[in-house]
Amino acid sequence: MASGVLSPRQKMINMMYLVLTALLALNVSKEVLNSFFEVNKGIERTTTNFNLKNGETYDTFDNAAGNNPEKYQEVRNKAYEVKKIADEVTMYIQEMKYDLVSRCDKGEVYLGTAIDILDEDGKLIPEKAQVDKKFKELTLQQKYLPIGWLNNKSDRDGAGDLFFPKTSAGKNKRATILKNKIEEYRLLLIQNANDDASLIANINLVCDISNKGSGKKLQTWEEYNFVDMPSVGALTILSKVQSDLRNIEADLINYLKRDIDSKSLKFTSAEGIQIPTTNFVLRGDSFRAEIFITAKNENQNPDIYVGEYDSLGVGKYEMKGVEGVDYETLQVINGKGMFATRTTSEGSKKWGGLIAMKTETGTKFYPFAGEYLVAAKTAVVSPTKMNILYTGLEAIGGNPIQISVPGYTAGEITPVMINGSLKPDKKSEGKYNAFPKSGMNEAIVVLYANVDGKRNKMGEVKFRVRKTPPPSPQVPAVDANGVCDRSILKTSVVIAKLDAFEFDGLKYAVTSFKLSGTYKGAPANDEQQNGMGFTTKMQGIIANAKSGSTINITKIRAKLIGANLPSEKVKGDLVIEIK
Repeated sequence: MASGVLSPRQKMINMMYLVLTALLALNVSKEVLNSFFEVNKGIERTTTNFNLKNGETYDTFDNAAGNNPEKYQEVRNKAYEVKKIADEVTMYIQEMKYDLVSRCDKGEVYLGTAIDILDEDGKLIPEKAQVDKKFKELTLQQKYLPIGWLNNKSDRDGAGDLFFPKTSAGKNKRATILKNKIEEYRLLLIQNANDDASLIANINLVCDISNKGSGKKLQTWEEYNFVDMPSVGALTILSKVQSDLRNIEADLINYLKRDIDSKSLKFTSAEGIQIPTTNFVLRGDSFRAEIFITAKNENQNPDIYVGEYDSLGVGKYEMKGVEGVDYETLQVINGKGMFATRTTSEGSKKWGGLIAMKTETGTKFYPFAGEYLVAAKTAVVSPTKMNILYTGLEAIGGNPIQISVPGYTAGEITPVMINGSLKPDKKSEGKYNAFPKSGMNEAIVVLYANVDGKRNKMGEVKFRVRKTPPPSPQVPAVDANGVCDRSILKTSVVIAKLDAFEFDGLKYAVTSFKLSGTYKGAPANDEQQNGMGFTTKMQGIIANAKSGSTINITKIRAKLIGANLPSEKVKGDLVIEIK
């Protein structure tokens, strides 16, 4: 239950945690325990997001201290002192979680997300398990990975035996050590909160390690959270503590960051400024800019001139030529002059002028200058892997392309695909996945940009459309010369793979094939209609094949895994010589 304005996701996690603590006292079903392991994974994802956001804030401290150490080094040091303790406590909890799962699942710990540890059928991949390995033996990257699996979720002894055993002295019990670390963290946060009552109240709420209950039902914080607690409950509690500590860390360092934000707004001198809406303009569009003086008088507007000027020395300036012909006088509203000029030619354009401010000692002039680039309208679409688009790539996310229009951000561009569709991958970076329609020879990507609030076509790029090539058949047991021992061949399988194809991840499953050979001197054959393995009859044909004879595998069909498409014919047949 973290502080501040919580996201709907964090509110949901907190609510699920309250329900968890109530249900875990009961003999709940396997399905409920599985559900709370999913809650644990959700909390871990939230903690990861806090880490990423906190990292961005620490980068702000680094940049500020690097640019002006005299002002910001002290507040940076305070922030990093908080980070050090937060990292230590959350890593200590990470080790507790790892040891708990290892204890309950007999030395096996799976780290990572489902995509890391499960095969295509949703089953655990044994090779991904950390077997009988101590936490300190893991790599640093592995230590930060989430717990991916807990098999013995109902174990009620593991957490208590590990973290609050009856045989150990209180100060040596891991739950008590964690409790003391949280208290140390709480005191450090309060020390840096500078008497901010709201923040201190939130810190005390998040770092609450008080005893629970009263009278005969009084329990210490350690007993309440870990003794006679199902393993999935203890694991989820530890994950929630990590999430709350990272959340309150974010509150504290953002509070410290206000010191940087407030100081960064101070100015030391008056200066003429021009701020263009963009320094890149397409031919035929308008170049626009705001012109103002940074230290303006709220009761007096300056005079602003755009054009060439001469310096007369001693801070005196004069515009060249005739007003309205050689230079322009701008209308000024609230201290800002609005300037716009239509472009007629391409290339780099320099511009500038004078800001004149009347003072008690006379008129002061502030020169300003700028430069912008005028370019012809153009569109850029860059396929990130090849210069054509393939159909049939739905199983791996489509054809990756990257779009851009010079002078516009990715968020200002809208792509449309003719003879196909586009799905954003990282829209902020202009990355999309393209899905051309089957049966088409060509697809067109058209780019539109938001220009002055209107949708403007910037150009289009044509692509050739090709069908994904069929896979080639293989039998893994056969050597490069097409030769195989009969005893090995009959236990092998027929597979289909794409050779030298630009896209990784397309996998096929063989669904049917025909095997031909000789059986006791007579031609024999059989067809497999449901899979990649050899039928009993096929194995008999192989077992009775003479050395030097051949086995032919034809009519091979395979289905693309992950796509709702019918099986297709595999390219080529197999001729295998019996060793």
